Amino acid sequence: MAPTVSVPIYQTIYRLGTQYAAYRLIIAFSLIIIFFITLKNQPDQYIYPSIYFYSTAVFTVLAALQMMLLKLFPHGVNHQFLGFFIVDIPFLSLLFFSMHGPNLAISILFVITVFAANFLLSRNKALLITLASVITIIYQQFFASFFDFSNLNNISNSALLAFLFFAVYGLGQIAINRFNVLESLNTHQALELFKLQNINRYILEQIEVGYLVLDENCKIIVSNPAACLLLGISPLYAHEQYNLSTFQPDLFEIIKNAVMQDGERFQFQSHQSAYHVDILVQKLIVPQQALTLLVLEDSQKINQKVQQLKLAALGQLSASIAHEIRNPLASIVQANELMLYSSDEQRHTLHQMIGRQTYRINGIIKDTLDIAKNKKIEATKIYLQAFFEDLLLHDLNDVKEKIKTEIPAKTFMYFDDTHLRQVLINLIRNAIRHNDPSVDQILIIVFKKEYSICIDVVDYGQGVTKQDISQLFQPFFSTEIDGTGLGLYLSQTICEANQAKLIYVEQKQQGACFRIECSNMD
Repeated sequence: MAPTVSVPIYQTIYRLGTQYAAYRLIIAFSLIIIFFITLKNQPDQYIYPSIYFYSTAVFTVLAALQMMLLKLFPHGVNHQFLGFFIVDIPFLSLLFFSMHGPNLAISILFVITVFAANFLLSRNKALLITLASVITIIYQQFFASFFDFSNLNNISNSALLAFLFFAVYGLGQIAINRFNVLESLNTHQALELFKLQNINRYILEQIEVGYLVLDENCKIIVSNPAACLLLGISPLYAHEQYNLSTFQPDLFEIIKNAVMQDGERFQFQSHQSAYHVDILVQKLIVPQQALTLLVLEDSQKINQKVQQLKLAALGQLSASIAHEIRNPLASIVQANELMLYSSDEQRHTLHQMIGRQTYRINGIIKDTLDIAKNKKIEATKIYLQAFFEDLLLHDLNDVKEKIKTEIPAKTFMYFDDTHLRQVLINLIRNAIRHNDPSVDQILIIVFKKEYSICIDVVDYGQGVTKQDISQLFQPFFSTEIDGTGLGLYLSQTICEANQAKLIYVEQKQQGACFRIECSNMD
């Protein structure tokens, strides 16, 4: 039973077969031309010129017919390939017979034939062709020796040539084994790639977000059904390219002359579609090709999601506020009831307790309102050395002796001035409150990183425990009895609004460090 050949391997072998058929035809014409050129100048080269000529002519006709059959009937080529060598071996043998024994040029043709048999035929058939070549060469010389004893000198050359045939057969089998391994690996990788493409295509077809990939000429390379629906065009076939101008001329008019930046967003509406589409532009980094990915979403659905998130956040915040106010309010109610039956000294204590709890409720309401204000961001270039001098003089004058600064000259960051003051006042007073009593000052360090400016507020207190780090920036989390738990949450919210980060940096030794990290635009 013949071994099963996969489609890619079959195609490769067929391609090699057509190339070998073309090679045979070229060799045939070349031999005829060489014969007519050399016959007059070197007639002694040919013992039997008529045999040489007629065998070459017949071979030319047969090679042409076999090539035509291979082109016309590309299926079931195994028998056709075998027919190639059934013709080749006798033809080359006749050329040997018609000349003075083994010729270098004809020997090379014989070697090529044996080598080609390894690729086009099975191992057993290739071995059969090799043995036939050897037998033909050896016995031809023995037959010729009965008529001309001088031919006995060529027997050694023929034996050497026969040995070469076996060597070529062995090398050919090694080569074909490597070839089969590589082809199998290639087939396996192609199947895996095909599976991956199917998975990607399935994902693209199932998601609600539209994806449209365009080349530099605004041709649609990849699309999914969601994109076609949002743009009001018929679903496009995968693996084919389409002109955007044909299917969605309105979008084409916007894109063709515009210089789209990576991350840019714009709104799109067309008479072809009932949807108001939000489009995000993303530049794809592909070798030797400039591609643009358009991410399309229904604006109405986006607005609905935003509203849902707002409502969810509002609900969570309301529940947290209610929970935080309930405790001090209960203390106030209890203290108010006790005041009716208390002495003057007790009433004074209860009055102080009511005042503290009222102050705490007021702090919760104030911080909550600060979060809800959503003030417009006006980022400006702030030179930090001068900024901190003004901050210590006007906002932190009462505690400026407890603050040590390390600020390089001419260091700046882009931030809203009011927001930066609010965050730093909160962090600095928090650090002073938690500083070790035996240490006179906290430390403020300003330094540059590769692409950002950092402000560290460092104290030398007990620091933050491992279990509390994950909750530091959660609303209403506080380690203090009188704290609202909104200070750090508010500070982080303000930093994020200014395209900055507020993070906690663990210290190797005692203390805590809060870092404001802001990207440097210059």
